[in-house]
Amino acid sequence: MRERSVVVLGGGFSPERNVSMASAANIALQLRRASLPAVVVDLSGGVLTQEQETAWLSGSIADAPSLADLAALKRNTDVFGLLQSPLLLAADVVFPIIHGTFGEDGHLQALLETAGLAYVGSDYVGQALAMNKHLAKQLFAQNQIPTPPWVRFLRGEKSSPAFQFPCVVKPASAGSSLGVTVCAAAADLTAALERALAFDSEVLIERFIAGREFTIGVLGRRALAIGEIRASGGFDYAAKYRAASTREIFPADLPAAVASRAADLALAVTEALRLRHYCRIDFILADSGEIYILEANAAPGMTQKSLYPQSAEAAGLPFAQVCADLCAMARNDHVQS
Repeated sequence: MRERSVVVLGGGFSPERNVSMASAANIALQLRRASLPAVVVDLSGGVLTQEQETAWLSGSIADAPSLADLAALKRNTDVFGLLQSPLLLAADVVFPIIHGTFGEDGHLQALLETAGLAYVGSDYVGQALAMNKHLAKQLFAQNQIPTPPWVRFLRGEKSSPAFQFPCVVKPASAGSSLGVTVCAAAADLTAALERALAFDSEVLIERFIAGREFTIGVLGRRALAIGEIRASGGFDYAAKYRAASTREIFPADLPAAVASRAADLALAVTEALRLRHYCRIDFILADSGEIYILEANAAPGMTQKSLYPQSAEAAGLPFAQVCADLCAMARNDHVQS
């Protein structure tokens, strides 16, 4: 019987490239701990050596690549050639952990399906819906899932919409809190929009909800442990990957009824967005006691310090087993399709 192998696909062309590479290295490490052979492939650079994997596991991901460097990387990458390479075509399962444009918006998943490859994570429809926060929030509203009120702003519009302050300005399709600004007053809005538009042509202006910020992982149809995120000065990219003042508390200290409600809403989100295998849901517990869903991450970070692995471990699931279970889900879905 042929030994099962997993190709962990990382890298990509978004500002979250470094997070992706660190996640890919960690997933491969966990799969090997679960006795599954795994190889890490950089979408732009090919197979990683053991030394490169070790460097991504232990190195800093605090600084995001520049947009100019990422554009050059994209121009020099043969995605179609890689997906038709013997290494990918012979893989038992592909574990894509590429964030942002191309990797998390459904394009990569569509190509994997066209190539007939089994892969971990949501299909191209679920990825696209979760990636675009405007579309996701429309589906939340249609499915009675509470989410903060918002309006959409597109690049080229001559005037910004009137909105209640404070508010949060964010790119519609970016992760790791890149381009996110909390605006206390109207005077802050123009600069906030410019910052968000550097990452996306579509921007959300969302009501700021005062309260505590939480996250919860989902594995299959199981809600995992809830974690609380405490970040002084905001939970932006720097706070996530650099600031020592950021605290992530798993499991979160919440009343049982609130935790149960949050778990139910997380599962409702997976249904509304057609997500499969795994995801992570971020939410706010308002000072009023209401839960507001902020967004769904269909390809959350999987580094050694990321929130999803912490959610799994706090639920009593070793992360190595979670990674192996995800590969089994991908095989099963591929056989049935």
